[in-house]
Amino acid sequence: MLSEQLKQLQGSPTAKFFRLAKEREANGHNIIHLEIGQPDFQPLPSIVNATIDAINQGKTTYVISSGIPELRNKIASAYTDDYSVDLNPNEEIVVTSGAKQSILASIYALLNRGEKILFPEPYWVSYPDMARLSGGQFLTVPMQDDFSLNQEYVKETISNTDVKALLLNSPNNPTGHIVSSQELSFVKDLIEDTNLMIIADEIYNDYMYAPSSFKTILTELENWRDNVIVVNGFSKTYSMTGFRLGYSIANKTLTQGILRFIQASTSCATTFCQWGAVTALEHRFEAQKVIEEVFPVRRQLLLDEVSKIDGLSLNSVDGAFYGFIKYSHSEKPSELVAEEILNKANVATIPGAAFGDSADGYFRVAFSRSEEEIKEAFKRIRDYMG
Repeated sequence: MLSEQLKQLQGSPTAKFFRLAKEREANGHNIIHLEIGQPDFQPLPSIVNATIDAINQGKTTYVISSGIPELRNKIASAYTDDYSVDLNPNEEIVVTSGAKQSILASIYALLNRGEKILFPEPYWVSYPDMARLSGGQFLTVPMQDDFSLNQEYVKETISNTDVKALLLNSPNNPTGHIVSSQELSFVKDLIEDTNLMIIADEIYNDYMYAPSSFKTILTELENWRDNVIVVNGFSKTYSMTGFRLGYSIANKTLTQGILRFIQASTSCATTFCQWGAVTALEHRFEAQKVIEEVFPVRRQLLLDEVSKIDGLSLNSVDGAFYGFIKYSHSEKPSELVAEEILNKANVATIPGAAFGDSADGYFRVAFSRSEEEIKEAFKRIRDYMG
């Protein structure tokens, strides 16, 4: 009965391990959840109040598919004020039901059936299924030890195969790697030489712990409108995960394609949540301050805890809120190691292989939990490893 197209989809490994953890929890086990990429703080009260006020004021109807003008204008003004990037809010911004929908819509906008998109490993777990769903094909680039872009492999792949687009995620989920100026220079050359299209997933760009020359690729490419779609959203910076709000930035033609996808799927993002997002952007520096005060401490705690355990190692985490931990205590594949950590240590993680074949031998943890939980989680993992 199920269509062949949906049979191709693998499903989310994150969702799988969250389900396994919840099942174990329901059986009476105390689980520490390091598998879900969700901030543990609540949205600012001003955001919650603005959302409730919108409901009470009857702002609960359909709105135009690109999003309420007030939110698109606020996004545009934030990019102008923060990055000196001028955007046309009526032609270059679409508000979506989560950044995830923006990425899927962008892939649909770019790829004809059978055309190829390139994902550097490790990649976020949903990217391959998005390519499959669109009817496109995806190729992957094996990761380097420092998680930087394997430039020679990218050049070779693009030279030998007709690749239409490259998806860049910086800061990266799961590694926290931030694209370097040297990598950016390489990407600029690729665009110039091959007219490659870029989807830039920048959802974690407010979680940066290492000095970096940029927070959005829009500041790095003078003619970005020719080749770039930027995706961002409200889930991570503002802890508005359940609000399901994201947005895309692209030229007029690509924006029209993204808009058609929205109109064919969800019609528009949730209206009253969009009003909450207007307030979120008005208070963005307050939200960023919460991140700046809390997450560098947790990051350092994670690095310290991993360093205490023989058989585990962790590269410096430059951005996002994940640790991509390499293990040497076992020769088992990462899915079995993650299952063992869940069943023997009662700590939920995500296996490295979920992020690409070359990422087996790792597991991912999210340090978007309290310091007490992080300490207890690694005490349990240390005990499990003996």
